[in-house]
Amino acid sequence: MPAGYVHFEAVASSRAEPRDRVAAFERGDRLVLVVADGAGSIRGGATASQAVVDAVRGAIADPAFVLDDVRAWGDLLKGVDGKLTASLAGETTAVVVSLGPSGIVGVSAGDSEAWVVTPARVEDLTQSQDTKRKIGGGHVTPAPFERHALKGVLLIASDGLFKYASREVIARIVRSVPVSRAIEELVALVRLPSGRFADDVAVAGAARDAAGLSSPASNSDPESAPHR
Repeated sequence: MPAGYVHFEAVASSRAEPRDRVAAFERGDRLVLVVADGAGSIRGGATASQAVVDAVRGAIADPAFVLDDVRAWGDLLKGVDGKLTASLAGETTAVVVSLGPSGIVGVSAGDSEAWVVTPARVEDLTQSQDTKRKIGGGHVTPAPFERHALKGVLLIASDGLFKYASREVIARIVRSVPVSRAIEELVALVRLPSGRFADDVAVAGAARDAAGLSSPASNSDPESAPHR
């Protein structure tokens, strides 16, 4: 795995065509994860969220696009906003996170979120975003974030997870099982007794090790302190 991370993604929906999208891309030593939650009509929402994924895919394929340039990612989302607004195609949230040896950079718009979960704390990377302005509405201002290299598990998801499960339960699951199983359990967490979902859910997780925080070695986190 060239980027040096393990990552797992899932989308779940009761719709024939989900409006949420999730994708992962690798280039060189960087891993880029994207989650988008389309809003509006089913077709318009799916078109809008797919437009975000397609734009990120195009950036990965462009060798001139600098993957650790947070401004470039912000400009990318603004470009998608302009195209969707002009075509009246729909609106969507977006979280794009680029991981690499030099650190974490990313941008977000809407109410999807990105967290870093460690044994002792949960840091919401997207806490400064404008949750009301979505891409495609014509007034988006992507919120940037930058951090040191990933220590813990990166969790990105749409509000289909965060709206229907508590912070404490989500964090407990991420801390207690390997990353792949955590993604499965988080999807199961918001599944209704009927087997359906109240909303689409897209979720992605990444870590340096497949065990994530479930490994005994991960419980020693000298830089972590209790934080809420």
